[in-house]
Parts: sequence; C-alpha cells; structure tokens
Amino acid sequence: MIICLRIKNFYSLRDSAVLDFTADSGFRNSQDFLPENLIDFSGDKFVNVIGIFGSNAAGKSNMIKAIDWCRDLILKSHLYNEGDELNYQPFKFDSGKPSSFYIDFVADGIEYEYSFELYAGRIISEELYYYPHKRRSRVFSRTATDSYVFKKGVIQRPAEVQANVGPKTLFLSRASSMGREIAQIVYRFFLNQMVIGLDSVDLSKLSAADFDTHKSILLKGLEVSDIDIVDIRLVEVQPGQYSLQSFHRENPEIAFDFLKEESEGTKRLMLMLMLLLRKVMDGATFFLDEFDLKLHFRLSEFVLKLVKASGKAQMVFTSHNPLLIDKDSLRPEQIVFVTKQVDGNSEFVPVSDYEGVGSKTDLRKAYLQGRFDAVPYVGDARDVLADL
Repeated sequence: MIICLRIKNFYSLRDSAVLDFTADSGFRNSQDFLPENLIDFSGDKFVNVIGIFGSNAAGKSNMIKAIDWCRDLILKSHLYNEGDELNYQPFKFDSGKPSSFYIDFVADGIEYEYSFELYAGRIISEELYYYPHKRRSRVFSRTATDSYVFKKGVIQRPAEVQANVGPKTLFLSRASSMGREIAQIVYRFFLNQMVIGLDSVDLSKLSAADFDTHKSILLKGLEVSDIDIVDIRLVEVQPGQYSLQSFHRENPEIAFDFLKEESEGTKRLMLMLMLLLRKVMDGATFFLDEFDLKLHFRLSEFVLKLVKASGKAQMVFTSHNPLLIDKDSLRPEQIVFVTKQVDGNSEFVPVSDYEGVGSKTDLRKAYLQGRFDAVPYVGDARDVLADL
C-alpha cells in the first residue's frame, strides 16, 4: 500500500507533484464518509483510488511516466554498465536543479520511506527509513553520490555492497541483487506491488494455466459489464500455439477470433480485468493512464468498484471523463485536478485543498465551468472559421 508519493523535476513536473493517499480527516466524518474507499493501516485511514483530471497537455500522463521511469531505475540500475546513461527528462524551462523521487509505503506490514535524487546524470543522494516498532529508523543514507551512513546490523556487510555501487546505480537495487534481505523486501514491493500500464498483459501470449486460473472470474466480469460474450476459450491450434476465442449469446456455437474480431473496448476491458485479477487481492497499486479509453462509463465504474471491493488494492488513474468526478463515489482527496501554469509547470491539487468547496458543491459542474482551471479554454468555432 502506498501512503504518499512525490515527484519533482521530471518532464513538466517542476515543483513537487504529490499523490497523498491519506484520508482527509477534515471532511465530514472521515471514517464514515464512503468507507468502502478507505484502507486501514495501524488505525490510520488511507484512500484506495485517486483520479487525476485536467485538460490535454496539462501533465496528467507525465506523472505516470515519471513514476514509471523511477520504478524502472529501481528495478534495473544494478544492471547498468559504464557506458549506460540515465535517460531521464528534467523540467526543460528551468534547468540546473536536481530531480527527486520519494515514496512512503507499506510492505509486509511495515512502513518504509525511500527516496533518491538525480543531477547531471548521476545519483546524488538516496535514503531508506523504516518503522519496525512504529518509530522511524534509518536503514541507510547516501549523500554526495558515494558517502554513506548505515544503521548497524540492518544490512549485512554493507561495505561489500557499497563497493559495487557506481554513480548511476541505486544502492537499493545493488543490495537486493546481492541478497540483502531488507533491500529485497523493498525491491519486491516495486516489482510486484506497483503495476504501471497494461503492458504487462499480452493477450496473444496467454498460457493455458494463466487463462484457466482466471477464466470464471473473467466471464463474470464480462457478464456484469453487460457484454454478450458467454464463453471464452484458449484453443491450441498448433502444438504450442494458442488462439483466444469468444462465443456470443446470439449463437454460442460460433467461434470469434477474440483479438481480431472483438471491439477495441472489449479487448481493453479484458486486459484490465486480467491485470487487476492477477494483483488486486495482493494489495497492489495500479497506475493507469486514461484507463477508461474506449470504455463505456459504466464499465469504468465497474473497474473502480472492483478495486474498492478488494479492500486493499489501490489505483491511480487519469481521465478526461467528467462523469467520473462524482462526490458520491469519490471523496474530495481522491479527485486531483492538474493545471498547466504559464511557466510550463504542472500543478496537482486535490479538491480537498480548494477553498469554498463543500458537501453541496456540484464538483462536475464546477469543473466544467472552469472553477478548478483544469479544462481547456477554447474560442468560438464560428469565429475561428471566419478568421480562416
């Protein structure tokens, strides 16, 4: 479970862009309002869904891209060699400042805080803290690229790991590859509990075992979504080569090639269901850019309800659909508006931080009217045509 995540100086995110999952105690009765949207950890409440809304090019996707890049660095930097480059993109209009990543999360029932900074293609700082007895304790800290402080006894033979860490390698990544237990716990969190995009699911490469495991739930999901597919089968057309086939209510005897003949929306829903069903009960956090693309609003609602129903999974999504801005299904801290400032910086602000927004405010109407500055301002089409 993620408690808080902060990105700075990546793409259009010049200032700290924050995704805070902490439930807002100041809104109504925090624990009574939409309790299905809350996750409990050690008596504190955290939200399970955050929706990011804004106009085109406001910076919504840049948040997901930045998180994905940082996760990739954590998982792969121990493989970097001398000629490899840290190909990240800092904010272009204000160079000369470090880029940073910070995350506060829970793994195996313990809270951790992990962060690192980059500058000029080098890692300039890195820290890991944890709360083994509900008190903050340092695991290690790294400054000036190669200056370290370790808590005694937490990481075995830390100097041995340090000797194998370069300016483009994260200590966490190297320590995990060298079998240090606490580093492996954190590494596995990023590997298994942070799921970004739909790329991890390829319907053309489904295994029979993977398909059989989820078939009944997939069919239930399609049924609830009011799609007229009554059966799906993975048929071996040649030794080792499978074809995903679907069968419809109209005539259940006729097979359809799922990948070639079903709609893009149906295929996207299947991808999403496969992804969620693999990880949702493990308490993973999903990051999906424009997750409702090609999906009917009711199907988008169904996906969000699936995450909430798990009781422990989380999801961050971006969307342009104002129907999802619903105060009866999302709490104010779960709705984040993104605006592009005149200096090019993307600003992320949850509804709970806006002044004058109360329980009677029609959020959807206010959003469309431009009250949150997160909608595009366009001229009159007739005037544009007249000018042309």
